[in-house]
Amino acid sequence: MNMPNPDVLSTRIEGGIAVVTLGSEKRIFFDPEMSDALFETLTVLAADGKVRVVVVTGGAPGYFVRHYSVAELVKLGETLAKTGREWAENTPYQPGSFDKAMTLAETMDKPVIAAISGSAMGGGFEFTLACDIRIAQEGDFQIGLPEINIGILPGGGGTQRLPRAIGTPNALLHILMGETLNPVQAAQKGFVQECVKGKALDRALEIARRLATHTPESVRHIKRLVRSAAATPLVEGLALERNLFMQLCIGEPAIDRMRAYEAQRITAPSQTLK
Repeated sequence: MNMPNPDVLSTRIEGGIAVVTLGSEKRIFFDPEMSDALFETLTVLAADGKVRVVVVTGGAPGYFVRHYSVAELVKLGETLAKTGREWAENTPYQPGSFDKAMTLAETMDKPVIAAISGSAMGGGFEFTLACDIRIAQEGDFQIGLPEINIGILPGGGGTQRLPRAIGTPNALLHILMGETLNPVQAAQKGFVQECVKGKALDRALEIARRLATHTPESVRHIKRLVRSAAATPLVEGLALERNLFMQLCIGEPAIDRMRAYEAQRITAPSQTLK
């Protein structure tokens, strides 16, 4: 893997947890360079068997990622406008590295946690919607999708992922109004799972350390099942759940843990399942 510019992205791995830091005080917005670096980094981490959980956070105080670079969008728009091309609704979809990074966060067989360390608007928030868990920290920060205010729409999956997270009416109201939320409001409305008084990264790492203690097989199967639940007919989902359950039950890691639990339960009857 090519080492990215540290002002664009940096990575550290400790105890099976990879922490990916986006941007720096010099630049804290998505652009093609950051998108390429993020996709390449996530590709490597997804294939690394020693990495059990991925945490993504921001590298500038008060920010996760501000948003996708508006300057880049202006340049793109002006370049295409000069060609006279009309962009038809049925134009074939060709995902770029930003789209690929989000798809990989959703589909890799390990949890991806967004530690939202400040403002996350537009593309910054859209990336967090592709993560499995979103933790925000309290503060005078902005979270949401304000694209309509500059004449465009959320183009990084926001119109598709936000309704899946909070429901169609709530997502439509938010996107049409274009008003961002503070972290407390974001948690109340389901944009994030938790809003913490301390650093989002600290809470994300706390969760990551717990997840890293589980067997990789069970984590992988649970993510697959829950991620696909809404789009899978119930009968098919139940059948897959049962089969994956049986796969785990006959595996040595689960058998060892179940035996240990039973031995503990016998010696300490009041012990609850953990």
